[in-house]
Order: sequence, then C-alpha cells, then structure tokens
Amino acid sequence: PPTPMGWPSYYLEDYVVNAQSFQSQLTSLFCEGVFNKFPTLMVVMLESGWTWLPAHLWRMTKYWHGLRMEIPWADRSPAEVVKDQIRFSLQPIDGPGDVDQMRRLMDHIGTDDLLVYSSDYPHNQFAGADVFHEVFTRDEIRKLTRDTPLATYPRLRSASS
Repeated sequence: PPTPMGWPSYYLEDYVVNAQSFQSQLTSLFCEGVFNKFPTLMVVMLESGWTWLPAHLWRMTKYWHGLRMEIPWADRSPAEVVKDQIRFSLQPIDGPGDVDQMRRLMDHIGTDDLLVYSSDYPHNQFAGADVFHEVFTRDEIRKLTRDTPLATYPRLRSASS
C-alpha cells in the first residue's frame, strides 16, 4: 500500500499524502547510499511538489548529524546531496497564495536550482499559479524553464542549440 494506513479510499486522501511518498523515497535513496554509489546520478521528482522540502530536509539533516554513524557511507549532508543531485518539478505548487509566504518558502529551500518547470497539463491542480509571476523573477523563470532543465538533462543541450 502507498500509505502506512493502507490504500486511500478517496482522491483527497491520495493527493494529500502524495508528498509523503516522495519524502520516503528521498530518505531511502539517501540512506541506502544510492548517491554515493552513483555520484553523477541526477534524480528528478515529478509531480511531488516541493513545498514539503524545507521541513523534511531540515529534519533529515538534523537527524543525519546525530545518527550518521549508522550510515557511514553518507559522507555529505542530505542538504548537499539534494542540492547536487535532485531536482523537483514545480507542479503542484501547493503552497500559500500569498507572495511573501511563497518567497519565504523559496528562501527556505536555499536555491532556485532545484526546480524545473512543469505544468501538469491538462490537469487543473496548479495551485499557487496566481502568485507565480509575482514570486519568481524573470531570471528565476528562465532558470525554471530553460537553464535548470538543460543542466539536468544534458542531451537537451544539443537540441536547444
């Protein structure tokens, strides 16, 4: 089952706990040493959103400091690994509709290099779209839509030239 309580009965249940699945995957990939074994591996988490990341990454890094003797191969912090080897699709932006709160959320992830644009078309779950252009600067939008995807998917570089 996809949740600790079994299979969701309703779409709302499934949609809300979606981030929990990605949190578990991220934690497992890190703890099992996947990024140490494959140092050039880039993982893109699609349709996971990203607004859950600051709290999860803070907690994961905090406990890694105290428990890393259990996983000695993890020689970089979770925050470093995420910054270097993981990207997140923008969709769904399930964050606040307030520009200042969204900006603070962006500041908490520490870099705009982690995000790649996605629209989830034709679905209409683009929550937060009303503040999208107010939250992201022109340079950040360029990074989301061009620079970070090209850096994440090197084969696209030749197609974009």
